[in-house]
Amino acid sequence: MVAICIATHRRPVGLERLITDLQALTFARSGEPAIEIIVVDNDPACSAREQCAALARSSRWPLIYISEPRRGISFARNAALRAARSREAELIAFIDDDETPTPAWIDELLAGMDRYGAGVVAGPVLPMFEGPVAPWMVEGKFFERARSETGSRRDTVATCNVLFRAKVLDDGVGAFDEKLGLSGGEDSDFFLRVADAGYPIVWIDTAIVHEWNPPSRTRTAWILRRAFNVGNNWAGFRQNFRPSASMALRGLAKGLVLLPVSVLRGRHQIVSSMELIATGVGYIVGKSGLRFERYRKTDGR
Repeated sequence: MVAICIATHRRPVGLERLITDLQALTFARSGEPAIEIIVVDNDPACSAREQCAALARSSRWPLIYISEPRRGISFARNAALRAARSREAELIAFIDDDETPTPAWIDELLAGMDRYGAGVVAGPVLPMFEGPVAPWMVEGKFFERARSETGSRRDTVATCNVLFRAKVLDDGVGAFDEKLGLSGGEDSDFFLRVADAGYPIVWIDTAIVHEWNPPSRTRTAWILRRAFNVGNNWAGFRQNFRPSASMALRGLAKGLVLLPVSVLRGRHQIVSSMELIATGVGYIVGKSGLRFERYRKTDGR
């Protein structure tokens, strides 16, 4: 059985869009498995309870609602893990509540897991926008994430598009680190431990999901805050997480050098330079012992 896990916090539009699109999943390569959808509501007010009850009535697969009132994405994801294990899921997938899958999403992940004998498979997240986007922001590719060829190995991945074998949890991996619940980065940390336990992490470039970005994200301040948080998270990871020190500090130096020149090259280059600087500053601040709690305050967007 495959448990598709979703942590949600006050995103009723995104959650309904996601659950609706999950109903359209197709299985041409691997055969349709038994599926259950697990939604963990991280709002103490249980704002998604009635919505999930309504969505469950028309869902193609069982939809299980769970309340996790402790604020923090790690708490919510660990609640999803517990629910998946209690329901004897052999495979666990995660997708975010601001995303939607393409119809072949799970099918491609399942086929890739079988082909490569992987413990973990992950795929790309492509940006979509809920409103108009400035041309400079598109030109700067601020919402595009790194992709690889199918079959490539990864050191770690995120929970925005991933499928893994439930048995990895029994090999000393444990769960998501709840100390990182409000700052983020707990998914990268989790899959670093999965890789350390000997489970290959393989990229499946055909297993595509889309991330829906609201207008609140298409601003310079949001991009720089995200970059600062990334660097801040890297500072908390173990030293064998290769991007941490070298990437953050080299990026800081590069950003400082390029910033004066970028003024002549357009706004997207200015913000790109500032993004490198923000990541480096976030890393330095993190190494001083200060963690940025990105998820302490949220409007659900």
